[in-house]
Amino acid sequence: MKTKKLASLATGLALAMSLTGQADASSTADTKMLLELKAMLEKQQAQIDKQAAELTTLRQKLAGNTEVLTTKASKEDVAKVTEATDKMVTSKFSNVDFSLYGQIDRAVLYSDNGDSKDLYSVDNANSNTRMGFNAGVDTSSGWLVGGRIEYGLVSNASNDVNQNKTNDATDTYIKNRWAEMSFKHDTYGKISLGKGSSATDGTAEVDLSGTDVAAYASIADTAGGMLWNDSATNTVSGTKIGNVFNDFDGLGRTDRVRYDTASFAGFSLAGSGASGDAWDGALRYNRKFGETKVVAAFGASSPGDVIDGVDMQYSGSASVLLPMGFNATISGGVRDLKDSDRDDPTNWYAKIGYKTSFYSAATTAFSIDYGQAENLAQDDDKGKTWAVTAVHDIADWGTEFYLTYRNHELDRNDTDFDDINVVMAGARLKF
Repeated sequence: MKTKKLASLATGLALAMSLTGQADASSTADTKMLLELKAMLEKQQAQIDKQAAELTTLRQKLAGNTEVLTTKASKEDVAKVTEATDKMVTSKFSNVDFSLYGQIDRAVLYSDNGDSKDLYSVDNANSNTRMGFNAGVDTSSGWLVGGRIEYGLVSNASNDVNQNKTNDATDTYIKNRWAEMSFKHDTYGKISLGKGSSATDGTAEVDLSGTDVAAYASIADTAGGMLWNDSATNTVSGTKIGNVFNDFDGLGRTDRVRYDTASFAGFSLAGSGASGDAWDGALRYNRKFGETKVVAAFGASSPGDVIDGVDMQYSGSASVLLPMGFNATISGGVRDLKDSDRDDPTNWYAKIGYKTSFYSAATTAFSIDYGQAENLAQDDDKGKTWAVTAVHDIADWGTEFYLTYRNHELDRNDTDFDDINVVMAGARLKF
């Protein structure tokens, strides 16, 4: 604005000088004075223009420095924004949180049944390879609407291989594990529809030891396909480890409608109805007392057509983790068979363990367990098993390395089965 005023003043003086020259040509002194004044104003205008240019340059530099300082001060915020915008899997709805997850769990399995020694490259059936999608959105009414789709991607499962199968003969499959939607409210509980865990799924498998990726109540997951050898006749039987051991863990994952209550003082209830005229109910407990954690579950199920020949099934487990890392786990179950001429199968399992950190980036867990199962394959069968296990969990890598040795023993009338010894070593990578 000041520059425009000075320019107008100079122009006005020049015009006045011209008019004055026309009105009185003899006023030489006045004309000279006006010319000098014009020159002075033009010089001052040039200085003002220079200063304005310098101020503009300074403002630009200050703006650039402010941007740099702001970037440094909000580095974490920028990282969060970058992470959000760089996601390759997103929902077409802006308010829906959508994510991809999965794991790869591969191992080397060695088995010795007294007749043959074999080595297998396997997918660990304790927690098999899988991939899935989670979706969720918080509604304004307080309900969380969720969805989950998950598939197992398994080749050469550890519970399938045996002495009569080569790697190429075992099942390779893509199997649907989850396909459900859910509606959850902090006060009213959760409703789940579709393929997923029944109310009793996991009731026999509560475990805080940190070694359940390689050893837990479901004994048959490690080497359930291995066959016992009868040393008296030197013949390999048709009885598998999986025919003798079972933790009776509810109805598993199935197509169901399930309802879970909200938690109260650590307790919650769940019930579900499934295809095949099956239903079940469960009571769960999950609470911390200071640094001590206690988890427990009990379930009862009527399998209907889901499990042949079973009228009712009961399962339960509990696990305690102490602040110094010591832990204990117990599990048990029983089946009430429809065949009254058969003895009801039973199972119990116990584990003690210890978790520690040899360095800050990882946790190492050790455990020893023992279990017994009776009357599952036939009356008077008694299976006994024990194992020692170590798991090294590097959280920043999302990877657990594990090693377990397990001994299986089967007492059966009129037979003399050799023990089956199994060693499994592998790793589970989560993403």
